[in-house]
Amino acid sequence: MTEFYQTGLGRKFYERDLPKIAESLATIAEQLSRLNQNIEKLNESMAKPEKAE
Repeated sequence: MTEFYQTGLGRKFYERDLPKIAESLATIAEQLSRLNQNIEKLNESMAKPEKAE
């Protein structure tokens, strides 16, 4: 029986699809990190009392 990686679809999956998935996951992780930083900055600014003028 032919192994999946030896088929045309298997080669496409391992050579094209899997690297795209990994790249997309890296992009998602980067965006989540940036979102968390922005939320932390927002929380810090909301925690500071405003100066009365």
